[in-house]
Amino acid sequence: MATQNVEKTSLPIFPFTAIVGQEEMKLALELNVIDPKIGGVIIMGDRGTGKSTTIRAIADLLPEIAIVRDDAFNSHPTNPELMSSEILTQFQNNGTIETELIKIP
Repeated sequence: MATQNVEKTSLPIFPFTAIVGQEEMKLALELNVIDPKIGGVIIMGDRGTGKSTTIRAIADLLPEIAIVRDDAFNSHPTNPELMSSEILTQFQNNGTIETELIKIP
């Protein structure tokens, strides 16, 4: 069986500012981006109301984040509260931590 090298393609993202209606949902998402301590937003609605489109649009606006390379939990490279136990141990022992920038998963 032949294997192919498949490149990851990105689909065009609908602009967040072009979404009409759903003002409460957009406001909740904007507030959650400003203050993540809110704890998230639960979005419910009928099919075709733009839930996924809106989420993809706002995620596209967010900056890339720094994470620890090859960490399954995308640990933060400097904040111990946002590290996995393995990375935290390495951090506390002054080990070298390689980082990379990624788009919000």
